[in-house]
Amino acid sequence: MSLKIALYASYQTGEELPGYVRYALEHLSKTDFKVVLLTNERPLSQASYEFLADNGIELFLTQNHGFDFGMWRRYLHMQAISNSVNGSVNEPNTAGNIERLLLLNDSVVYYQDKFQEYFDRAEKSHADVVSLTSNDEFAPHLQSFFMYMKPAALGVFLMHLFETPEQENFYDVTRRLEVALSEKFAEAEVKMESLYHTERPVFFAYKELIKQEAGFVKRKLLQRRFSYEEKKHFVRYHAYDALNENYLALIRKAGFASDFKEEWFPRPCENPIARAKDFVWEKAFQLVGFPAKRFIDKLKK
Repeated sequence: MSLKIALYASYQTGEELPGYVRYALEHLSKTDFKVVLLTNERPLSQASYEFLADNGIELFLTQNHGFDFGMWRRYLHMQAISNSVNGSVNEPNTAGNIERLLLLNDSVVYYQDKFQEYFDRAEKSHADVVSLTSNDEFAPHLQSFFMYMKPAALGVFLMHLFETPEQENFYDVTRRLEVALSEKFAEAEVKMESLYHTERPVFFAYKELIKQEAGFVKRKLLQRRFSYEEKKHFVRYHAYDALNENYLALIRKAGFASDFKEEWFPRPCENPIARAKDFVWEKAFQLVGFPAKRFIDKLKK
């Protein structure tokens, strides 16, 4: 195995790889990391296979369960079995002689090629594990959409990954795998750091990150792909502006890479009528508060 491995987890439905996924993979492949695309089992187009081959990217097709942690676990488990057969290492010591392990997923759109900058900053850090952002929701933790691990962090990560059952609910994954991983790091005195910091809680602060020229944005914000409860969460915590921000306009103003095409940005999932209805109740909730929310909840029953 390569001494530096980047595992990019992506759930998609079509035969083509989305432009923003290809962009991230292509630029990652230009670093000194071996890049692996972990994605759900499905037919891919010939163009997709050629893209992966041309960029030296390994393809790992796997079952659609367990979210990104499930994909990472199955790939590393496969490597453990392979190495064991070859008389090398056994699970959960899959790390073997890996010097750096980078975890990524497609919940973030990278519209600037800043990977080498992220890596250089991570290497200059005294931390054993570095993420782009951290979050205090549920408990303080590093966010797993980008996690750069040095040897001191690898053993703790692998023990946690292999000992924790796969989860089928997104919030269970967040609590039991992502948040709990930072707790395990803290217990083991593994030093943690995030590269970008914001005044507001990070999910409400992508306007700040865009101004900081961080070069990435949450795909969910571009798509406005939120449940009713998630929308209420924004408004309840005085983040109505963050929920309704035009992130694409902010990115256009800040600038995206010349080799990133604007059509690669995911578009909103809502239709105009649903959007107008949301605007009405969100504004009422923002201005009136819980009485409005209770009334809205009754209407939705």
